[in-house]
Amino acid sequence: MKRFYSYISVCLLALLTLVSCEKTDIDYDAIPASDLALFQIGHYTPITTVATNNIYKIELDDKELTNDKNVLAYYNTSPGGGVGRFFTAQPGKVNLKFYKGAGLTPLYDQDVTLVKGKQNVIVHDYNQPPLVLERNFDIPYPQDRASFDTDTLGYVRFINLMYETDGQPTTLKLQYQYQYTVHPLYTIADEKAKKIPDGEKVGNATGDATKSAWLNLGAPVGFGESTGFQPVPAIKATYTSQGMNIRIDYRITVSAANGGVVGVNVNSDGILLINGTAYNDNWGITIGRYYTHYFAGFRNKTTTDKVAVKQFGEH
Repeated sequence: MKRFYSYISVCLLALLTLVSCEKTDIDYDAIPASDLALFQIGHYTPITTVATNNIYKIELDDKELTNDKNVLAYYNTSPGGGVGRFFTAQPGKVNLKFYKGAGLTPLYDQDVTLVKGKQNVIVHDYNQPPLVLERNFDIPYPQDRASFDTDTLGYVRFINLMYETDGQPTTLKLQYQYQYTVHPLYTIADEKAKKIPDGEKVGNATGDATKSAWLNLGAPVGFGESTGFQPVPAIKATYTSQGMNIRIDYRITVSAANGGVVGVNVNSDGILLINGTAYNDNWGITIGRYYTHYFAGFRNKTTTDKVAVKQFGEH
C-alpha cells in the first residue's frame, strides 16, 4: 500500500512539473503616469470652521473618489494623510461633486477640465467652477556637492485665494515676502575664516538674532494665481538636528500699482491690513521639503473664516 501511494505522489509531482514549465505571458495592465492627469483637490471656500462643513464624500463623474473614512476638512487638501499623493484620471472634462456633513448633503456640482500632468483643483466658491493650477514641482536641487554645513534650502509656493466680501474675490495683487535668521550657529565656514571666538566651536549658538532683509517670494499674484515653488533658505538653529521647523517669518505687501491704498487695505509701509492690523505670520520649514501656503478666507472678518495662510506639506 505504501508503494502504491508513493507511485501516485511521484505521478502528481511529474504532472505539476509539466504544468509549471508551460509558458505564460504576464500582462502588466498599467497606464504610464505621464499620460494621466494627477491632481489634488483643495477645499478653500471661505466658510465657518465647523465639522458640519467638512466634505464627507467626493465624486468624480459620479464615481466615489473619497468617503467618510477620508474626510476633506475646510481649508484643506485631499488626498491627505501623507505627502506627494495625487488622484488620477484621464485628461479632459470631468464632473466634480462634494457632499458635506455626515448626512451627505449635496453641496457642489461643477465641471472641470483636467490636463495631463500634476495640478491643483481648488474649490473657492460653491457656485463657480474650480481653479486649476499646474505645478512647477520639479525644481533642480543644488548639485555642486558643496557642504552647506548647517543650512540649505526648502521650497514654498504662495497662492492668493483671499476674498474681500461674500462672492467678491480680491482685486489686489499680493507680494508675499519672507525673512530668516542669518547666523544662528557657528559654521565650518566661520572656522575656516577664523571667525569663531575662543571657547566656542562649530555648532554652538552665536546668540546673534539678526534677521535678513525682507525678500520677495516670487512676483505679486492676483486672485487664483500662484508664485510657483520658490527656494527659501533653511538655516538650522540646532546643529545636530535634521533641520525641522526652522522659523521663517512672512508678511504681505501691496504696492499702489497693485491696488494698495494706505489706510484702506495697507498701512504706511505698504503691508496688507487684515481687520485694520498689518499682516504677519511665521511658519516652520524643514530642509529639502516643499510647502504650499494657501492664503484663503475673508480680509475683513474676525470669525473663523478670516483670511490666513493654510500650510500644506507637498513633498
